[in-house]
Amino acid sequence: MFKRSPRREREHQQHIKHILDVAESIFAEQGFFQTTMRQIAVKAEFALGTIYSHFGSKKQLYGKVVGTKVDELVAFVTREMADAPSVQGQVEKFIQAKMAFLDRNLHFLRLYLAEVDVPRLDINNILPKKVREKYDSMLCVLTDVVWRGIQKGLFKPMDARVIVKTVDGLTNALVLSRLKSAEAHLSLEADMRDVTELFLHGAVVHQKATQNPDTRKEPNNES
Repeated sequence: MFKRSPRREREHQQHIKHILDVAESIFAEQGFFQTTMRQIAVKAEFALGTIYSHFGSKKQLYGKVVGTKVDELVAFVTREMADAPSVQGQVEKFIQAKMAFLDRNLHFLRLYLAEVDVPRLDINNILPKKVREKYDSMLCVLTDVVWRGIQKGLFKPMDARVIVKTVDGLTNALVLSRLKSAEAHLSLEADMRDVTELFLHGAVVHQKATQNPDTRKEPNNES
């Protein structure tokens, strides 16, 4: 079996990374259907045959682009969560790490969350099943954390899966909004604090119960 020298292997990996970076930017800008392998080859400055030799089809290339980023995201978030000693701390780390990673990889976020035209593209037929499973594994880690919090009485007795889906969707939506130039000035740190505050404490200001004047019981004047 042919084995590359260490130098050639480094060059090979650099070429792969360059192709993936170029493909990510074009897929994110144009979407899956509008992108062609020839466009990727031209921008990456490789022969079209070279692109096909590394990735057999556009579908495989798309799956590799998204899969690589998902691997990086999951590794980063779970590593950050592991460093937190408390349940609340792990939830905060999930929110902070995920939003920070997505903010640094907005092309990937658009590609994975915003550019899928659902009526035309069944994402499960484009992305390898293991990509979604990898992402779900990260959510399972958070689900276990939330469940422990419920068992300890730290969180309300709700379905941990629903809570996690809510946090996941909210973090995605807030970072996705940063793709719009009109909202690019918003503070990522402030968004992180708000999501954490909403999760841990809610949005309602708890005040001492006061009786609504309109609902007070009328005195009984009957004789």
